[in-house]
Amino acid sequence: MLGIEQLFGFGRRVPRWASQIMSLAAEGIIRPLIGQTFSLEQAAEAHAAIEGRTAVGKTLLLLGEDPGRRPSRRRTV
Repeated sequence: MLGIEQLFGFGRRVPRWASQIMSLAAEGIIRPLIGQTFSLEQAAEAHAAIEGRTAVGKTLLLLGEDPGRRPSRRRTV
């Protein structure tokens, strides 16, 4: 698995790979791992989870969510 920062050494192949990956994502063939979600009001808690390295997968801030709601810990493969 590569992070975006590791792709910089691959030069001209990156735009082609990015296009292929986005097409696969649009088709639902690949999906990001969503480790946790937070309401926008919980942004500080979300940031603390990322900074504290307790977050697994992607951390999402959701607009219009109830600020009292606990973060979801669902995962998508």
